[in-house]
Amino acid sequence: MAIISFWNNGKEETGKSSSIIAISTLLGVNHNYKILVLDTKYNDYFYHDCFWQEDKTIKLINSNNAKTDIGHDISGLSKAILSNKTSPEIVTNYTKIVFKDRLELLMDTKVEPEEYEIHKTIFKDIARIASKYYDLVFIDIDSDLDEKIKDSLLEISNLVIACLPQNLRKINEFMELREKKEVLKNKEIIPLMGRYDKHSKFNKKNVSRYMREKRGVYAIPYNTLFFEACNEGKVADFFIKFRKINEKDRNAIFISDVREVTEKMIERLKELQMRM
Repeated sequence: MAIISFWNNGKEETGKSSSIIAISTLLGVNHNYKILVLDTKYNDYFYHDCFWQEDKTIKLINSNNAKTDIGHDISGLSKAILSNKTSPEIVTNYTKIVFKDRLELLMDTKVEPEEYEIHKTIFKDIARIASKYYDLVFIDIDSDLDEKIKDSLLEISNLVIACLPQNLRKINEFMELREKKEVLKNKEIIPLMGRYDKHSKFNKKNVSRYMREKRGVYAIPYNTLFFEACNEGKVADFFIKFRKINEKDRNAIFISDVREVTEKMIERLKELQMRM
């Protein structure tokens, strides 16, 4: 249905991947959307380690339908696509399931460099095919990808989450790019600051005013318990535990901010559908 790309300009830390993890998992716990997260990074274990232990064995959280074959991932799907032996439904055969029929991950954790060079050329095709089966396809656009490939993913995106650091130079660079970069013109964009420090002078209110962002700039703050969960394969447990949280709990602000940007993202997508 909808393709949402998470993108940042340059290689500065923006909390992009952890933001995707937080948003997609909260959606998986609280809603009935069928979600796919596509990781475009080379041999990356971050997403895997957020949900499964370090031994790299697949152990489905909160379900009895775990997939035990960890040898496919993007590699197997790429071969199927290049052989014209694929359909929207087949994508799920190559994913790792977090919540059955709600949240799945598609990534590469063990691939040769020459294979990855091939994968890069068909990320766009994978996203398009997957969007015919899943309600939401989240793409983690790797900063190291060729500019043409990044632009091709932005081009097919219904919504772009622009991940920003609390850094004036990078904020200025984004504002300039938004005006000059062809693929970003007239594109629906939500600015998001990850690993957010509310005590910085570059807080949501000040940055929104500086950018003249009438619809606001959003943020996902740094949260110790969440980042520990990312390292220990316990992200699903974290969001299940805090599905209902007391507003006095020290983790309440984090959950509230993740929920805020998630709701805004869904709201924007619904607006886009109404325009079509």
